[in-house]
Amino acid sequence: MNIKAKNTKQTSAFTLAEVLITLAIIGIVAALTIPTIIQNYKHLSLEIGFKKSYSALTKAFVPVQFEFNGNMTSDQTIRDTAFFNALWESYKVLRNTEATSGGFGTVIEMGYSDGKNSLIKSYNNKSVPNPGCPQLPHLLLPDGSAVGGMYNCYANWIVIDSNGKKGPNAFGHDIFYFGIDNTTKQLKPLGGSSYGFWNFADYSTYCSKDSDNDLNGLGCTYWALKNKCPDDETKTYWECLPN
Repeated sequence: MNIKAKNTKQTSAFTLAEVLITLAIIGIVAALTIPTIIQNYKHLSLEIGFKKSYSALTKAFVPVQFEFNGNMTSDQTIRDTAFFNALWESYKVLRNTEATSGGFGTVIEMGYSDGKNSLIKSYNNKSVPNPGCPQLPHLLLPDGSAVGGMYNCYANWIVIDSNGKKGPNAFGHDIFYFGIDNTTKQLKPLGGSSYGFWNFADYSTYCSKDSDNDLNGLGCTYWALKNKCPDDETKTYWECLPN
């Protein structure tokens, strides 16, 4: 006679309440951490883009650095000087946006304007107009980045946009400015006190999350290259980038 023993072992399971509580905790943790992860990813992407664009600029600049001696300058608001034409030869330019729409194509094609309003932002993401003297990039490159340069307001300006039309189109985020020291022939990041002409060295005005100046961000190139936060010396430049 076969007698089957009863299985007296009890199996445990989560109650519905326990499952709901666990899901709620996971949701709260995700809500707290995912925005930070996304923010860090965006900042990392901007850092990589900046380094890539800066590397391309220095590579193009070195061969022509001393070739033109003092002849880097020309008349006011001229882009096609001998110096700039030689500089751009190292780039594979996809399109010169200034040559379209009667000279007004740059701000629209690059995403700096919707045709009526400026879409440019300052370092702390304030909507601002065209920066004036330094101008904006006008040469679109195959990787989506952009570069530009002009002799204007008695200075040579070079500007890079690591993301081009993709944005955020903000000074100190993806748009960075350089000058050229006509004495030393060196490429100078705006914001550095060692460059005495158009240096935007006052970071509290030209590279600070607390500044309301329309040109806030033009002095950030120096800080980005040093990878040092202008508002907090304990952080890197990209860690303290305003959202």
